[in-house]
Amino acid sequence: MAFFARSKSPQAPAQPERNKTLPDPPAVNADGRRSLEDHRDYLLSLVRPLRPFGIGTLDALGQSLCENIVSDIDLPTFTSALVDGYAVRGSDLVWASESRPVRLPVVDVLESIDYRGAPLTPGTAVRIAVGAPVPEGADAVIGLEHTDSGTDVVTITSEVAFHANLRMAGSDIADGTHLLSTGDILSPGAIGLLAEIGIDKVLVRPRPRVVVVTSGSHLVQPGLPLTSRAQSYDTTTTLIAAAARADGAQVYPLNTLEPNKAKLTQVLSDQLIRADLVVAIGDLDGPDGVAEVLGALGRADVSEVAIRPGGRQGFALIGDDETPVVALPLGAVSAFVGYHAFVRPLLRKLAGLDPLHRPVVTAPSRAKITGTRGFTELIPAQLTARGAVPVGSAESELAFDLSRADALVIVPEPADAVGPTSDVECWVLTPPPR
Repeated sequence: MAFFARSKSPQAPAQPERNKTLPDPPAVNADGRRSLEDHRDYLLSLVRPLRPFGIGTLDALGQSLCENIVSDIDLPTFTSALVDGYAVRGSDLVWASESRPVRLPVVDVLESIDYRGAPLTPGTAVRIAVGAPVPEGADAVIGLEHTDSGTDVVTITSEVAFHANLRMAGSDIADGTHLLSTGDILSPGAIGLLAEIGIDKVLVRPRPRVVVVTSGSHLVQPGLPLTSRAQSYDTTTTLIAAAARADGAQVYPLNTLEPNKAKLTQVLSDQLIRADLVVAIGDLDGPDGVAEVLGALGRADVSEVAIRPGGRQGFALIGDDETPVVALPLGAVSAFVGYHAFVRPLLRKLAGLDPLHRPVVTAPSRAKITGTRGFTELIPAQLTARGAVPVGSAESELAFDLSRADALVIVPEPADAVGPTSDVECWVLTPPPR
């Protein structure tokens, strides 16, 4: 079955030996840093959209269609009357008028969509209710106002145009009409359209399955007690898992880990069976850091990126299927910024969506923003009627600031400051807080 095409079998056929290193990375500036755009584009070049598979139409909501949809039925499925009256042949009413009425025998009565009756013979009429199917041979319906409403014989005092008062079969959707195209995103309306033409399964890119794990010596999983002043709760696992879920991913958050190379190696290896993407949050460097684990498991890249906060970034392709792993720095704001700069575009590419599409607005800054020359700054802010208001302090790593933000203000390189009332570009966060 197509559904199981996503499973990763440990007995997969032997693959040709892969390169042991990733392709050449992008160039760096004089300070040894990549630009945000170069790093993002480099990561995007290393992943491919997920293979399409068949899924129930309701479960395909919001996903990228991988086939063209052509109707194989007419809608409406039959020609019906738009008014109460008589189904007739227009040729029988030529010259009909008040002074020269035409009298036709009424041979049938049609009041239900379940009964179409016999074909209409020339020189006869059929009494018909609005919505009832028009008999074969009839090419118009004459309204009651132009008749005497006769039961056995009807007197008609007007001509009628061809196809007058008919709702024709296929007038909305004809058999063979192209309705949806590969790459379309399935909205609720599109899902309803699929059902309307009788489709219950459709070929789509699946929702990316994302595993999120955080390691840190001072971190405690929410729900457990803090036992020392040095400890704090692990915010990033829940935060990044929620962001990925809001962007349409199927998310698997893991328990918080102690920094331990063997343990992290085992956890990442175990998760590959259900992951299309792994987000590993923690210290990249050191003997038990994420970078060393990724280097041991696959082809890895750790670099300095000209982005603040969170300039140290990691990436790897690990396992037999070369599952992508994005390593983000600790800290709620740093990890959140890294998610929107790098993880979200990868998720969208895996799902077959435009990786760079996001809601963007330009608004005046309501405060002076002091950036760092040579870095792209991404600053949590609230969008108001008067502009963008930064929230939190420059060094804050609190999710509290993100809870009040509905945008990230972008201060691009090489600017080191933005004055009040200056226009700034803002990435709108989805979903925004209520």
